Amino acid sequence: MILIYDDGVQNNSHLMRALNKIFPTKTVRFCGAWDIQNDILNGIKLLIMPGGADLYFCEKLNGACNTKIRDFVAAGGSYLGLCAGAYYACASLNWNHGEIDGARELALYEGHATGPIHDFIEDTDNIYDTSWINAALITTKTESFMALYNGGPIFTEPTDKNATVIARYHDLNGAPPAIISGVYGKGRYTLSSPHIEKFGHLLWDGLYRHLNKSYEHNKKVMTTLSPYENKQKQFFKTIIEELS
Repeated sequence: MILIYDDGVQNNSHLMRALNKIFPTKTVRFCGAWDIQNDILNGIKLLIMPGGADLYFCEKLNGACNTKIRDFVAAGGSYLGLCAGAYYACASLNWNHGEIDGARELALYEGHATGPIHDFIEDTDNIYDTSWINAALITTKTESFMALYNGGPIFTEPTDKNATVIARYHDLNGAPPAIISGVYGKGRYTLSSPHIEKFGHLLWDGLYRHLNKSYEHNKKVMTTLSPYENKQKQFFKTIIEELS
């Protein structure tokens, strides 16, 4: 079974739809902080911490729930952090030049996360009034493709053998880490800055013109991403197969 954390604030139905489409025989369910506190992770293989805002995660999960997540991974489970879920699993983060800054309790990855990536934001002078969505070119050891960026971090380079970079932001100076994978105890984690789970109609279904002053910008981004749907889908499928 795969569990998707649901904080009750963000809508991550697209993640459920992506998993159901690619893995129609797998059982995928949402869970909340109460469920984790009451040992829903027992017998589960993969917990996905999706996008949103990590301060909501901190409020509900700090303390006993984070201990249960760490113990779950250490005992052989897997954790996939997407965007906010990736920030959340780093030892520390810095958001928007110190607006949010500090250690994170879960700390599966010993490194640091910094975001958002201002080079990808529509208007860096008004980051909360314009779109964070962009098409980011990421490179792995074997291929390159465009993936959806929406506020994710840059990671510091791994400093020990327990973590490796599996994809980098090709268009940024120095090609910094975009996706990190590592070992924690007997388990594994993968932290992805880009939204590797959003592709094809899952992108277009969420595009609205109504009250969206970034409509044309977002439409252009989605048009750029569309030709890479199959590569994105296969990459996401491979990540899930490796973790579950």
